[in-house]
Amino acid sequence: MKPVRILGFMSLIYLFLLVIAYFFPKNGISVTDSVQLKFPGLKNIIFPKTITYTDISKIIRGSDTGVVEINQYPDQIDTNLSAEMRAKLHRLQFPGNNRSVIFQFLEALYQLKNEPELIRIMHYGDSQIEGDRMSGTIRYNLQSLFGGSGTGLLPVLDVTPTLSVNKSCSPNWSRYTIFGRHDTTKTGKQFGPMLSFCRFSTSVIDSSDNDSMMTSAWVKLTPSSRAYSRTGEFDHLSIYLGKNKKPLIIEVYNKENLMVVDTLPPFYELKKYTCYFRERPSEITVKFRSGTSPVVYGLSLDNSSGIAVDNIPMRGSSGVDFNRTDLKLLSKFYQSEKVRLLILQFGVNVAPNIVEDYGFYEEWLYKNLISLKKSNPQMSIIVIGISDMARKSEEGGGYESLPNIEKIRDAQRNAAFRAECGFWDTYEAMGGKNSMPSWVFANPPLASTDFTHFNPEGARIIAQMFINALLAEYEDYIKSRKTIIIPKSDSLKTRNGKN
Repeated sequence: MKPVRILGFMSLIYLFLLVIAYFFPKNGISVTDSVQLKFPGLKNIIFPKTITYTDISKIIRGSDTGVVEINQYPDQIDTNLSAEMRAKLHRLQFPGNNRSVIFQFLEALYQLKNEPELIRIMHYGDSQIEGDRMSGTIRYNLQSLFGGSGTGLLPVLDVTPTLSVNKSCSPNWSRYTIFGRHDTTKTGKQFGPMLSFCRFSTSVIDSSDNDSMMTSAWVKLTPSSRAYSRTGEFDHLSIYLGKNKKPLIIEVYNKENLMVVDTLPPFYELKKYTCYFRERPSEITVKFRSGTSPVVYGLSLDNSSGIAVDNIPMRGSSGVDFNRTDLKLLSKFYQSEKVRLLILQFGVNVAPNIVEDYGFYEEWLYKNLISLKKSNPQMSIIVIGISDMARKSEEGGGYESLPNIEKIRDAQRNAAFRAECGFWDTYEAMGGKNSMPSWVFANPPLASTDFTHFNPEGARIIAQMFINALLAEYEDYIKSRKTIIIPKSDSLKTRNGKN
């Protein structure tokens, strides 16, 4: 074909597209309730919008300070944060700059050096933390500094495999969650500390058991090559159970070797079963046998002292489901397991609902935070705000931030401050407006092409930035600790110059 004909053909196509752009409805054409056809406007084709992406090169370099180290003096901490680095930190924010809202947690960290015990940090979030993203980095840094090891809480079944451990289970397990749709006539409100639980089907009879009415199910845990090294260093297994109307036999194996077998009588409330290991098993299989399935809230591999960090992803949740569960059960777990910090990281499920005012979300989140604070007065709470999310601009020119991200961030911060909780601004820390495209297009990429979720490397960077901010608070706290009065609680000491 001659060049002039090729040029003419291309001109006709371009003219045809311009005609479509001129007459196509500005708001698009709805095909179904969830599918809508859109076409760039005439102005956007001829004069596409100019979008400037955030330069994140300094953010990426500034976030990676390596694993923290502690020196020989218990009152001092070397976080490897120079004066220049501290000046660049995205600090935690507090209501009225009142840092005492997390003093109980900081004091609990300090006391680990004098009175070794196991305390928990529970990291709740949406799909942004699935697979132990962020939680794994937080866990490794804090355990390296304050002691502790292991995986933290693990569900029998989860949506996305965790990086911390390889897990498999028998096919007769089912998972029930409080977030999303569920039938409360079948599940009730006792969803436990992970706001989900598992049961096994009792329709499959265990023919190997003398009792023909006995049913069995199993869970197997093996080390993961993708996990931080301390994850595989634990000295006991804990199993958290709900009610069971019949005796329950629990068998714990190291590969094929039976280590422990116990029979638990019927129980009707939260029950913790713990198995301590003389030698660390290389492969753990837990077998349950009973005439009915117990409620299994989760399993945990921990050390006897230091810090345990639990990764609790709640896909589809906006962080306002806590008031729908049994708060007395939650309170019992938080207090008995010495939970000293809750981290709540939500927002990506709020963003698709674009409205002018998010006061309703602020109020829902505030009420949930108040309930959580009442459930354990010895516990601090930090809210990690929504990250940037982007979509392709309707005016052309590339990807741009959703128009409601800052409004959602502000609602989260307002709720946190009203409830006297700490707040960390992910959106600003990662670069602010139009920063997510920069994370997606980075080399290597730091976020997925849905322009919503960090990939594992991006999540590690964000987690390290958060940890740097938290450790800066701890460093400041211990420097002025002798003049600080710690909020009173049953288990933490009041500090005023002396222990």
